[in-house]
Amino acid sequence: MSKRLRARALLVVSALMLVLMSACSGNGEKASGNGSGDKIELTFWNIWTDPSPQNKASLKAVKKFEKEHPNIVIKQQNIPHDQFKVKVKTQAAGQQLPDLVQVWPGAELTPLVNGKLIQPLNSILSHWDGLIKKNQLTDYNVDGKQYALPANVTPTSLVYYNKKMLAKAGYKEFPKTYEDFKSLIKKLKKQDVIPITLGNKAQWVLQSSYISMIGDRMTGSDFLPDVLDGKKKFTDPEFVKAVGVIKELADMKAFNDDFNSIDNIQHRDLFVMGDAAMMIDGAWSLGPVLEAMDDDSNMGIALFPSIDGGKGSPEAVSAVTGTGIALNSKLKGEKLKAAQEFLKSFYSKDYYTDLMKADILVPADIDPPKGVSPALKRVAKLTGDHIAPVYDATLPVDATDVINSGLQEVTLGQMTPEQLAKKLQAAVDKEK
Repeated sequence: MSKRLRARALLVVSALMLVLMSACSGNGEKASGNGSGDKIELTFWNIWTDPSPQNKASLKAVKKFEKEHPNIVIKQQNIPHDQFKVKVKTQAAGQQLPDLVQVWPGAELTPLVNGKLIQPLNSILSHWDGLIKKNQLTDYNVDGKQYALPANVTPTSLVYYNKKMLAKAGYKEFPKTYEDFKSLIKKLKKQDVIPITLGNKAQWVLQSSYISMIGDRMTGSDFLPDVLDGKKKFTDPEFVKAVGVIKELADMKAFNDDFNSIDNIQHRDLFVMGDAAMMIDGAWSLGPVLEAMDDDSNMGIALFPSIDGGKGSPEAVSAVTGTGIALNSKLKGEKLKAAQEFLKSFYSKDYYTDLMKADILVPADIDPPKGVSPALKRVAKLTGDHIAPVYDATLPVDATDVINSGLQEVTLGQMTPEQLAKKLQAAVDKEK
């Protein structure tokens, strides 16, 4: 055979092989070895970037699902928390959200629901009967429609404290009153340690971990719903006094000097390293702190003390159900079925058990596994009596933005508590 004929023959054979390969692979989309048809790809944005116990458990659940469903590919984008929220807002405006997106209740969820960007889960909700407690579903329920499931129960305002540092200052127990708390701060300052570590660079910490708790101490837990119903106002004296407490702490130098320029991970490091005696933070820090501390028996956990003249219960703790996963409203057909199957697999007894092992409170009705830390049991006891609302899980988005930035300005002396109260009430009135 001539070289010319051999070349033609090779071209024909190559062309036939390409056709056969394309037919067999379905353009590279068929599941290998299971004969179930084309692979289905689901895009998924989440904040699982740092190696926290909760993130590890979540990523483990995703891998388990992919192993059990080889025809479904979960294409993840793991985005840092603060960048994630900006990206979701930006992409939501252009209706360019992924198939699966991590969500928070309240101010973060409402715009997605109102914009019809995510779809309800009611058709599959019965799958979790007997596993997830009914009263834990409410934060993701809007007008009777369930838009996500909670991964955890998150107290946002716990006082973590170094027992040895407090003992050195003359406190064998955590102060019960705000006046005594201020005395402790003054004594700690004389010892040349940071009384309370704070990282409010992203602005939400003073809102979620501080005013949600301090505000409740002063106003009571009915205040926020009453404000939204028009029965009360943020300009009422009890709320102004609550903001005044945060200003007072800043004025008396209770925090590290750079508290508005470092983030909540950095403030946690200051506590773990022993540079600060106390940290006011959410239950999301419990696992990382226990993992990082050499002697976790030296860590105490308490609630913010009672404030004289306050209308709220001293046993109350601000809390919200943790992050959920919502489905894009555009999903339908096989992709919708695949996404629903993912949620059924992800929110399982195994997942909630792994979270409890990582010192995380869960909304599931399961027995605690062996080895649950005393610290988690302490948190569960502290949060078992009275749950108070968290501001950014209750307020409209614009009002949340106002209080986030406003609290930072108050601590910098750029705004008074009265001015913030007026601005915040104006945002609520505008929303109505």
